[in-house]
Amino acid sequence: MIFRSLCAYMGRKLGAAMSRKKAETVEMNVNLDRIVEAILHVVNEGKRLHKQISQYDIVKTLFLADKAHLNKFGRPVTFDMYYAMKHGPVPSTSYDVLKINPKVQKAYGKDFPWKRTQAGQSIYSFSLPEREASDDILSESDKESLAEALGVVKALGFSQIRRLTHEDPAYIDAWEDDGPENSSYKMSYGMLFETPNMERAKELSFLSNHL
Repeated sequence: MIFRSLCAYMGRKLGAAMSRKKAETVEMNVNLDRIVEAILHVVNEGKRLHKQISQYDIVKTLFLADKAHLNKFGRPVTFDMYYAMKHGPVPSTSYDVLKINPKVQKAYGKDFPWKRTQAGQSIYSFSLPEREASDDILSESDKESLAEALGVVKALGFSQIRRLTHEDPAYIDAWEDDGPENSSYKMSYGMLFETPNMERAKELSFLSNHL
């Protein structure tokens, strides 16, 4: 009886998973210089606020800034690709930069312009920026969106930011509860708009190749 019930339950879960249709995704051409400058600006803002800036602070700041700028100005700040992971949306290339992935470091061609300090197992803080972010790469609206997003992240703290980002429609659309602990699922740029807009997401994909 228990076995039959378990089989029926698993059958329902499998059927639901197979029938679920996620939103369309598009690829962005990653601009590494733009991502590095965005992270640098967040680190500088942390210095100005006299706040310690963690890896978690940065990835959540980038997500909130990209989404806010996308909805206000029609394009994201970084054009990074987002993945739904256990603790929320993660910008893929930015995460590799923060972890100093050797391939990303080689592609950048020089040291990243900040100091990274290990604060715990797989936990890092970022400080001592070497310079300000480049005005040739980031616009004033980019910088304002990043600063405002960091303010939100530091004001709300880990648990509230985790809840906020887990409730984002793009995250909900991409995430699968039944996946392994370290699962990651590509998020739809079209779902980041307040009103989902797949056509504009495709236009942004084209635009990302000409930045």
